[in-house]
Amino acid sequence: MQSVLITGADRGLGLSLCKEFLNRGWHVFAGKFMEDYSLLENLQCENSNLHILRIDMSSAESISTAAKNCGELDMLISNAALMEKANDSEAAWRSFNVNALGPVRLTEAFLPLMQNGLKRLCYVSSEVSCINLMKNRHPDSFPYPMSKAAMNMAIRLMHNELYQKGYTFRLFHPGWMKFREKDGTLAEEGKYDPDFIGKIAAKYFETPLRDEHRLVMTDFNGYEWPF
Repeated sequence: MQSVLITGADRGLGLSLCKEFLNRGWHVFAGKFMEDYSLLENLQCENSNLHILRIDMSSAESISTAAKNCGELDMLISNAALMEKANDSEAAWRSFNVNALGPVRLTEAFLPLMQNGLKRLCYVSSEVSCINLMKNRHPDSFPYPMSKAAMNMAIRLMHNELYQKGYTFRLFHPGWMKFREKDGTLAEEGKYDPDFIGKIAAKYFETPLRDEHRLVMTDFNGYEWPF
């Protein structure tokens, strides 16, 4: 049975990815951060192939501890992110710490568990990480776009090193998804159901590509985005 680690699994796309990979027969290690959400625990009651790990993406110690409690992996999906509404340097640092440095910490900690598997590294990004596309955009909160652009660069650098060692990469833009409430219902705001995007993302993450040497950011429609 193949195994996957999915961070940010409390709700939204992360939770939907957990459900989708369980349906596909995978063993799922789910990264939990939000104490006030129990959707992941409810899913665990339905499927014994789900194992919950406490992961704080801002903490190297938390990530290291989670890695020690995880088995061998075929795939890593870095999905957890922080969306700051504040527009100041402190907010920018918090976003950078989670969204840019977090995936680097995660990859470094879990890479030793991936030596014998599929060696697939997947990262959820965003359209706001595309620097060229932001020139005519209304100046909303800047910490999230800046941190996601930095994450893309980190992944480019990791790809340069790890592709030649047999690792393959996926960089995914999921679109504007509806927010999932604590009771499991979806908010009105947003365009796509996370479960719909989760099915598309899981297939994209799992399926081999003819041009694995290329690092591209692909959205849920299969379109490539500049970054």
